[in-house]
Amino acid sequence: MSENYNKSIIKQLEELTLENEQLKAENKLLKAENLRLWQTIKQLNDSIEQRISEAVEKACAPLYARIAYLESENERKDAEIIRLKGEIKKDSSNSSQPPGMNGFKKVFNSREKSNKKVGGQKGHKGTTLKVPENLDSLVEKGKVKKYVIDFSNGAEKYVSKWEIDLDIKVVYTEYRYSSSNNVPYLSYGENLKALCVLLSSNCFVSEQRLSYFLKDLTGGLIIVSSGTIEKFKREASSRVNLSAIKEDLLNGEVMHVDETMLRSVQVLEYENNVYRVSHGTSFDAVIRTYSNATTTFYTVNPHKDDEGIKRDDIITRFCGILSHDHDKKYYKYGVLHATCGAHLSRELKGLNELYKIEWAGKFRKFYVGINEYKNRTEVCESDKLIELEKEYDELLSEGDKALEDMKEGSFIYKQLHPIINRLRKYKAEYMLFIRDYKAPFTNNQAERDLRHCKIKQKVSGCFRSWSGVVCYTIIHSFLSTAHKRKQNLFSAVKGLFCHLSNATR
Repeated sequence: MSENYNKSIIKQLEELTLENEQLKAENKLLKAENLRLWQTIKQLNDSIEQRISEAVEKACAPLYARIAYLESENERKDAEIIRLKGEIKKDSSNSSQPPGMNGFKKVFNSREKSNKKVGGQKGHKGTTLKVPENLDSLVEKGKVKKYVIDFSNGAEKYVSKWEIDLDIKVVYTEYRYSSSNNVPYLSYGENLKALCVLLSSNCFVSEQRLSYFLKDLTGGLIIVSSGTIEKFKREASSRVNLSAIKEDLLNGEVMHVDETMLRSVQVLEYENNVYRVSHGTSFDAVIRTYSNATTTFYTVNPHKDDEGIKRDDIITRFCGILSHDHDKKYYKYGVLHATCGAHLSRELKGLNELYKIEWAGKFRKFYVGINEYKNRTEVCESDKLIELEKEYDELLSEGDKALEDMKEGSFIYKQLHPIINRLRKYKAEYMLFIRDYKAPFTNNQAERDLRHCKIKQKVSGCFRSWSGVVCYTIIHSFLSTAHKRKQNLFSAVKGLFCHLSNATR
């Protein structure tokens, strides 16, 4: 029994062992199959994901392109909005735009606040209405008339009330010659000629209105035609010593130069020496001023080119400091150049206020501060100059970093990049005013000298002939120079006609 039982147990064990081996082999096959299925599933998943991704990408490609386009368009429009806002807010205080283009916009004074009290400062020479102390002497010389009207009935003690007035009378002077002399029968005197030239050229009174004015003023005794007044101006211009004005400018240490556009119905083509007349429109005439504190010289040319500068023959011979508004053609002339700091200050102010570029405000504060230092001192010490130049370079480096943070080619980048390049390239010209105290900080002298020309343009509209423009520039060169030298303008103009009157006597 026990043997049969043991054999039965052994047989069962062998069968179980064999079955276990079979199960192991099947398990191994199942594992291999399972691995293959997992790999297949993974491949299918990867394929499905790829196909889904490709399908999504294909389906969304137009959408992505549209989004990219809208983003770029939005960026472009944002830049355009910034540009347009800047253009709208531009005026004469924060850009190079002239005051005449401000329109009805209220522009606040761009001058920096000072600690001075409001009103006249100490040393200011005021003007009050008073009787001259040398009145009796002036009466004896025939320069004034004095009338006494007594309401005191001859009282020894009285109080005086004075009245200042004009007594305008027409004067006829007869000059007698022998019958053999051939002299004009009638001519105008130097006082009348000088008055016509002064009112017409300096006070913006048209020839026709001036003719009416003289007629009314003299009760119809003097009727001067517009053509005669024009003739007076041509006579005066022919007597102005332009060579002396030029020499005064050339002998000066500093010369200011600037230009502006006027309109003329006629223009001279210097190449062909032919006058062109416009029909229904007008030509540009470039008025250029060369000036300093005591002298002014105006010229007129058809274009803003080097040919006009050579014809003017002023700065081509000048060997001093030339002040201008960073017009590149002027850098070819003169020895040293003082580039206008006021223009730079306005540009930096515009970049700071209009486009929110903080660096521009920082550099402007530094640059204007240099001028304030100059106004307080007699000379810039070498140590201080080195310090200022170092700070100038450091600020330019900060500007370069500000540019790095901007998108190259963007609107703001295009506004700032040229300014930094210009400040680096023309550092000597922008810093000359502190290196040499004779050099001015601004070119305001030339700006002021051109103001009369712009007012003339507003009042008259345009000139009718090229010779009229030339005549205006000559006479106003004379008047501006006389005014700077504190001469009496009426006497100065009268002096131009003295030789003409004496020649007929």
